[in-house]
Amino acid sequence: MGQFHFTIIDDTDDATLENIKPIYDFLYEKRIFITKTVWVYPPRDKHSKGDSLQSPEYLEFIKDIKKKGYEIGLHNAGSGDYKREEILEGLEEFKRLLGEYPKIQINHSYNKDSIYGGYKRFNWPLRALVKMMYPQYAGVYQGEDPSSDYYWGDVHKRIIRFSRNHTTSLINTANFDKYMPYIDPQRSEYCNYWFSATFAPNPWIFNRIINRHAIDKLEIEKGTCIVFAHLGYFMKDGRINKGFVDAIHYLASKNNCVSMPVSPLLEERIENRKKQGREPTPKIPLLAKAILEIKHLLTRYKYRHLFKLDDYTYKNLNSKMFQ
Repeated sequence: MGQFHFTIIDDTDDATLENIKPIYDFLYEKRIFITKTVWVYPPRDKHSKGDSLQSPEYLEFIKDIKKKGYEIGLHNAGSGDYKREEILEGLEEFKRLLGEYPKIQINHSYNKDSIYGGYKRFNWPLRALVKMMYPQYAGVYQGEDPSSDYYWGDVHKRIIRFSRNHTTSLINTANFDKYMPYIDPQRSEYCNYWFSATFAPNPWIFNRIINRHAIDKLEIEKGTCIVFAHLGYFMKDGRINKGFVDAIHYLASKNNCVSMPVSPLLEERIENRKKQGREPTPKIPLLAKAILEIKHLLTRYKYRHLFKLDDYTYKNLNSKMFQ
C-alpha cells in the first residue's frame, strides 16, 4: 500500500513545560514529527496562559525538540496586544534564540496583530455573514492594515512562508483542500501561501476524528492529514490522553506512514507539482475558496453549537486545568 502523510500544527495555547514535554517525548519515541508554535513573550491578556521563549527551561526544551527534527513556528509574538515595534523585536528575538526566522505563523484568535484574522479570511458574501454573527470582532484584526499600530504585514510577507486558514472535520486534509499550499489573490499582499488543517483542537474532537478506523481510511486514500490541535490540552493528571496515545501508537505501527513537520510537508507538495509539470503554488479559484469557506463554517458550527465539543466548552468544563 502506498505512503500516506500525518502531521500536527500545535498551537501553543496553555502549553507549559510540565504539560507539553511528556507529549513531545512520546511523539519522538514514536518518530512522529510535527510543528510546534511558540510565543516569544509571556501572555498579557486574559484569554490564554502558557510558557514563552522568555522562560529559560522552556526555551531549552524548544531548542532540544528543534534539534530532534521538530519545526518551531510562531503563534504571534505573544497572546494579547503587541504593537509593531514589539512584534518586530519579537521576530528578531526568535531568530536570536532559535537561529532562524519562523516559516509558519498561525494567528492567535484574539490578537489585534493577526493577519487577515477572523471574518477577514472570508470573501463576500460570507464575510458579511461572519461579521454579522460575531460583531464583537469587527475592527479587531489589524495586522495587515498599514494605518494601524498593530501593522506588520510587510514583514510577515517577507519572512513567513506558510499561513493556516480553513479547517475541516475530514481526516484527509488534502481531500478538503486540493490546492494547498495556495495563493489567495485577495490576501496575497501580506501573505505568501495558505494551507488548511483538520480541526481537532482538543482531545474530545481529536478522538472523534483521529482513530484507527479513520487512519485506515487515510492510508487507503494515500492521503495527507495536517491536524490543528492544542497539545497543551492533552495532558491531565500527569497522563497523556489515552485516545491520543492509541492513535499515535497506531500511526507509528504503519511502515508507510510518513511524518514530517508542516513546512517540509508543504514544500514536498510544491516539489511534487513541479515534477508533474503543474503549477507549484496555484492561485485558488473563487469557487473553490467559497467551498472551503462554507465547509469551514459548517465544521465550526457543528462542534460549537450541535455537539458542544469545541474549545469554548472544553475549557469551561475543564477550567481547573487552565488556572
